Amino acid sequence: MTSLPFTPDDGALRYLVETLTESGQAVSIFDADDNLRYANKTYQGMFLGNYNGPFTFTGIVRHAHRNGLGVRIDDGNVEAFLARTLPRRRSVPRKSFETDLVDGRWFWIDHTVLPNGWVLSVGADITTLKNNEKSLRQAHEAALKASQTDQLTGLPNRRHILGLLDEALAASETTGTGLCVAVIDIDHFKAINDAHGHEAGDAVLEHFAHSCRARVRAQDCLGRTGGEEFLLLLPEVRLDDAVRIIDRIRDGFPPAVLEHSRLELPCTFSAGVTEALPDDDRSSILRRADRALYAAKEEGRNRTRISSEGTP
Repeated sequence: MTSLPFTPDDGALRYLVETLTESGQAVSIFDADDNLRYANKTYQGMFLGNYNGPFTFTGIVRHAHRNGLGVRIDDGNVEAFLARTLPRRRSVPRKSFETDLVDGRWFWIDHTVLPNGWVLSVGADITTLKNNEKSLRQAHEAALKASQTDQLTGLPNRRHILGLLDEALAASETTGTGLCVAVIDIDHFKAINDAHGHEAGDAVLEHFAHSCRARVRAQDCLGRTGGEEFLLLLPEVRLDDAVRIIDRIRDGFPPAVLEHSRLELPCTFSAGVTEALPDDDRSSILRRADRALYAAKEEGRNRTRISSEGTP
C-alpha cells in the first residue's frame, strides 16, 4: 500500500478544525462516556454559551434548553427529548439528519460513531437552503390555492367545487350519512348589472358569498360555478334539514350596499335542492338540482324547491 507523503501533526489538525470553523460548520467530539472532548467556536455558540460544565452530553442539552440555545424541542420537554435521543445516539456507525435550532437556523449533521465509541459530529448550516425550500413550498401552495379559488368571491371556483362534490358523493356512498346539494341563483342579477353597472354586480356577488358563507355550518361548502350561480354542498343531512339550512340563509338576508353611493340592493335568491341517491354521480345529482332551481324561478323566484326523488 502506498504511504501518505506526510504524517498529520497537531498543526495540520488545528488548521483543519479552523477551516471547518471558518466555513461555518459545527464540530464536536464526545468520548465513549459522552464527555465533550472538543468543540469548535461554532458548536460552542450553538450549545454552550458561557456554560461551565459538567461537559456531558446530557448536561449540555439541559443547559442549552434552559438558556435558549441548542436544538428546538417541539414539546418543550427536555427529559423526554433525552429519553428519545440517548438510545439512538450510538445505534448505527454513521447517520445524517437535519435539525433546527432555537435561533431559527437549520443544520445538516453528519454523526459518526468511531470504533472506540467516540462520537464525531460535523454540522453544516443549511438555513438558506431551508428558507428557499419554504419559499418554493409557499409559492406552490399559493399557486394551487389560486387555481382553486374564484378571484372575486374567494370561494372555491367551478372546477374545485365540482371536485369537492365528487369527493362528497364518494364519502356519502361509503358512510351512508347522507348528502344534499343546492344549486343557488341570485334573483334578477342581470337587471342589477343593467341598472347599476358591473361594479354593482360584483359587489352583490361578493356580498352574497360572504353573507351565505357566514350562515352555513362549518362542514358545508359553498362554491361559485359561474356568473350568479353557486353550488352548496350539505354533507350528513337529509332533505328536510337541507331545506331548513337554506331557509335560515334566506331569512333576513341583508341587502348589498354600494360603498360609493350607499345604495342598498335587495339580494334574494332561488334554490333547487336534491339529495344524493345510490349510484349518483356529478351529472345526475346536478341535473335534478337544476330542475328544482328552474321550478323555483318559474314560480316567482326567492324560494326553494326540492327535486322529485329518483327523477333522472
